[in-house]
Amino acid sequence: MTPWAAGQTRVLLLFAAAALVGPGARAEPFAYITNQKDDTVSVIDTASGQVVKTVQVGSQPAGVAVSRDGAKVVVTNPGSKDITVLDGRTHTVAATLAVGEGPLGVALDPSGARAYVADFYGHYLSVLDLAEGRLVKRMAVGRHPAGVVVSPDGARLYVANREDDSVSSFHGGTLDLDRTVAVGRHPFGLLLDSKAQRLYSANVESNDVSVVDTAAMRVIKTIPVGKRPYALASALSGKRVLVTNQYDNTVSVIDAERLETIGTVPVGEYPEGIASHPDDRHVYVANWFSNTVSVIDALTLTVEKTIVTGDGSRAFGVFIPPGVPCR
Repeated sequence: MTPWAAGQTRVLLLFAAAALVGPGARAEPFAYITNQKDDTVSVIDTASGQVVKTVQVGSQPAGVAVSRDGAKVVVTNPGSKDITVLDGRTHTVAATLAVGEGPLGVALDPSGARAYVADFYGHYLSVLDLAEGRLVKRMAVGRHPAGVVVSPDGARLYVANREDDSVSSFHGGTLDLDRTVAVGRHPFGLLLDSKAQRLYSANVESNDVSVVDTAAMRVIKTIPVGKRPYALASALSGKRVLVTNQYDNTVSVIDAERLETIGTVPVGEYPEGIASHPDDRHVYVANWFSNTVSVIDALTLTVEKTIVTGDGSRAFGVFIPPGVPCR
């Protein structure tokens, strides 16, 4: 049996077992924080603000994506050149699947059936069918791809090409390249608004955020932020966009209507991953050097809570399921 086939068997068994628990078992979403230095994922219950489990995964985990219903979690492990699939209900490893040379950014399609994994060293995007446990396609992209996002309807996916200073758009169905737009220097994290009309790119070396009109695939605004912006999230019905600044130990807050920075929130040391809570008000920030997660109130722009996690918390991606209803 091949590694993919073996992994698929485990996925089906664990997901089937979890389904017996019933939909009422998940009242609150969990946050999944990849800890790159100790090869683990910290599972945070966002209701209590506590780490309820620590899961061993592959080597040097970095990227993470959670399905809308919270049932599937995909973690990229650049050190072991594979991905770990977690069952989001039992918080256990469902499968470990080899993929590429340097898996980093990852996103799931709206159904949670497909994973799109950016290979930082291989310069391609791997499209994986999680239900069947197989590689669907490898798509050539730009040099050192990092962030990946998928539109809410699955019709488009976008990839940040770090070394090419560009972002590429692909058709979700055919997986064909649509267009590529030049952005700032070394784009890394991406954020797509709820209507898929605007794409935000955090540009690490030009210390700014490019705002792209997705219909025209052109930059309509470049917004200065802090030093080494890394990833983005939105809150308050998309009215605010928050971006982590690695070197400033801050989060810049952008008014999405005026497209200008309106505030800065101090967080932990070397913030990287950032994700929105489904309550649309709170935003979680993974602090790599502090080994913590900061919980920001996007309305008051204050840190409400700091949660201790594992060693080297990165959590690059959507690490909280966006579609899970709260109490």
